[in-house]
Amino acid sequence: MQHHLFTTILAIFLMAGNMNAIAQNKADKKRIYQTQRLDQPPDINGILDDSCWKLGDWSLNYVQQQPYERKTPSQNTSFKILYDDDNIYVAIRAFETEPERIDRQLARRDAFSGDIVGINFDSYFDHRTGFEFNLTAAGSKIDLVLLNDGWDTSWNAVWDGKVAMEDSAWTAEIKIPLSQLRYGNKKEHIWGLHAWRWINRHQEEDQWNLIPRDSPGYVYSFGELHGIQDLKPFRRIEIQPYSVGKVRATPQDNENPFINQYEKNLAFGLDGKFGLSSDFTMDLTVNPDFGQVEADPSEMNLSAFETYFPEKRPFFLEGRNILDYELGGDLLFYSRRIGHAPSYSPSLEENEYARNEENSTILNAMKITGKTPSGLSVGIVQSITAKEQVEIATPGNRYKETSEPYSNYFVSRVEKDYDNGNTILGGMFTATNRKIDEVHLNNIPKAAYSGGFDFLHHFMDKTYYFELQAAASHLRGDAEAIRSIQESSARYFQRPDARHVRLDTTRKEISGHGGRIKFGKNSNGPWRFSQTLNWRSPGLELNDLGYMQTADYLAHENYVAYVITTPFSIFRGMDISLDNDNTWDYSGQYLDSDLNAYCGMTFTNKWYTSIGAQRNFTQLDTRRLRGGPAIYYDGKWYINGYLQSDPSRKITGSVYLTRHIYDDHLSHALYAGANLSIEALQSLSFNVNIDYGHNQNAWQYVATESIRDQDEYFLGLIDQKNLGLTFRIELGITPDLTIQYYGSPFVSAGTYSEYKRVTNPKADQWQNRVYQISENEMQLDTENDEYRIEEYTGLNYTLENPDFNFREFRSNLVIRWEYSLGSTVYLVWTQGRNGYRENGHFSWQDDMDNLFNRQSNNVFLVKINRWLSL
Repeated sequence: MQHHLFTTILAIFLMAGNMNAIAQNKADKKRIYQTQRLDQPPDINGILDDSCWKLGDWSLNYVQQQPYERKTPSQNTSFKILYDDDNIYVAIRAFETEPERIDRQLARRDAFSGDIVGINFDSYFDHRTGFEFNLTAAGSKIDLVLLNDGWDTSWNAVWDGKVAMEDSAWTAEIKIPLSQLRYGNKKEHIWGLHAWRWINRHQEEDQWNLIPRDSPGYVYSFGELHGIQDLKPFRRIEIQPYSVGKVRATPQDNENPFINQYEKNLAFGLDGKFGLSSDFTMDLTVNPDFGQVEADPSEMNLSAFETYFPEKRPFFLEGRNILDYELGGDLLFYSRRIGHAPSYSPSLEENEYARNEENSTILNAMKITGKTPSGLSVGIVQSITAKEQVEIATPGNRYKETSEPYSNYFVSRVEKDYDNGNTILGGMFTATNRKIDEVHLNNIPKAAYSGGFDFLHHFMDKTYYFELQAAASHLRGDAEAIRSIQESSARYFQRPDARHVRLDTTRKEISGHGGRIKFGKNSNGPWRFSQTLNWRSPGLELNDLGYMQTADYLAHENYVAYVITTPFSIFRGMDISLDNDNTWDYSGQYLDSDLNAYCGMTFTNKWYTSIGAQRNFTQLDTRRLRGGPAIYYDGKWYINGYLQSDPSRKITGSVYLTRHIYDDHLSHALYAGANLSIEALQSLSFNVNIDYGHNQNAWQYVATESIRDQDEYFLGLIDQKNLGLTFRIELGITPDLTIQYYGSPFVSAGTYSEYKRVTNPKADQWQNRVYQISENEMQLDTENDEYRIEEYTGLNYTLENPDFNFREFRSNLVIRWEYSLGSTVYLVWTQGRNGYRENGHFSWQDDMDNLFNRQSNNVFLVKINRWLSL
């Protein structure tokens, strides 16, 4: 608590400053472009020779946004916008005094590569959401949804665009169906408008209407598009039927009856998009297949918490900004819960085998998203997943058990804008309902509900903001399910020293709440700051349809930063920040504090570097003993550095280094990595990434054992080494035909030593917190792979040998061909290999030899869809 006083005082002081920056931003007058209707549409080929392009005005006078804000661009750019009843047409001419230096790197769709031009429409005119359409100089498409605090390239609209070359310019011609935009039903429209250009060799961005780099948000600062009249409301119907042929080739196993060396499957499905009105759309998918999606990276997770993996499935990605509800790092809606791996896996004896599904089958999913002209946005997701069964074979018998029940998932999100987006009110509700009939599934909640309320208000020209979020959850189920929630790593109600919670094995319901209050400044001047209060009550549980790691805490965060966007000396820009976090549990027991300093710098030669240092003070860790008492954990330092070369070059690279230094002088860690990207040809690029980690932690959890009717908790010194490589190769044959390869071998090995039994977890000195088990007290039983321990204290017990060596290789090759507008063919080859040993020995060469000598699992897939607009 004592560590944050100085940042609080500084934050209050800073509120009085920055008035010059506010005045400057108010002085920036928004530009207006007047469009007009055409009669004869152009032929979209990139060549601007159609008669329609003689209509209307070319708009010039872009201004540089980076590196030199408000300066004259190094090259001129102009654009023109026309429209008819069905489409918006955009022509862009990117003048170039050195045409041979135009960067025309061909890449997959949505990859920012080479020189780029683009147009963005805030067709809602809500100052919050922009629909952007970009073309690279090589003709690759990029479409995205632009928000005030970022962008989302997962949105894929159906539109046409081509590029061409002139003597002293390259040109782009774009046709955007009005059916792909969202707008209100009115006679005359005003839309937000943003046009921009990226010149890669200079790392220069030029904009038609400047969005200052210290702006409170991108879309807030758009110009305006006038002149669109009498648009007919679109009730569009788009359907994409698809078929998938799949062959799974697995290694032969004569003992396992479920191993089919060649398993073939043919499936059909349907994606649909239905315009309920000009501003509301319903998306529907039936029997979806996501076989073309890249696999998650490999990991060896030794913590008590679930790893977060980002969503990659197209149906759940599109429109996710409307359904987003982030609560201080937690999520009320984590779409990967829909179609997750089955919850139940049977315990198998020797000579028993089981076949379970990798993921629950999504029978159907429906999503409604949109926004009314009055500023009310709505998002709804409804999905049903199938009842899954695991088939079990024992000597002389086969039977099935349910591994996942029928489940229904429902998500709703509403937000309302007031005062041109200065004030936003919102709410969210989620529901998970499961049909559980089998006793062995009683550890899963039958019903889980969560809800949230959020309020955001900007003031003083959006310089300052106040944010309030509150959430609550309620779960019902069998007593076994509620007990499992109470004992989970998020709360550990069974902790013997917990003063404010207790484990109740008879409960059939559990409820909780959480929230965040934040006040700060994040624009209009170099100074930024915030004060944040986060809380989670012990009973809050979001993980049935959201994502949350821990409950039962109160946290206060102080943050202050100074951001320089104007080049000076050898720097293009710089940002410096300092933040401090302090945490207590819900009883008011102090848990931990940290102090973090950071500095990031971009140089005039376009290289970038950052350095940081974080101090973690002694903490009271309520999770380390996995349900045991809280234990003091000595402080440590994190020191990190990062360096990236000029990204405009054909060969670019980066390196990072992180060092952990512990106060106990027993533990330390080193993490390092490097990335190399090579644009070998205009159509071919390579990327390789290597990550290495060496962690020696003397306080790694090992086991909990009942000895003489008392739980004893054991820690050990883990010596863990991780090494992972990731290769990516991209070949662009045409803008519509690309080949991508992803391959990632990963090895993790860990050995344990210096075992300790926890005796006095809250002692001041670490030597007094544990009984250190000497080598003379331990004997390895190699037959059972366990340690037999006879302490000098008279205690006798066994511990399973926790040493491990994990190896995995994941790869996929995807050929994507958009053979017709919106219609695609995917050819996919996915391969996986893995192995596990219990010796803990790490050798990259030996592990790779062993891994690639193992037989692989292969999946060959052909997916064809056809886009139909009715």
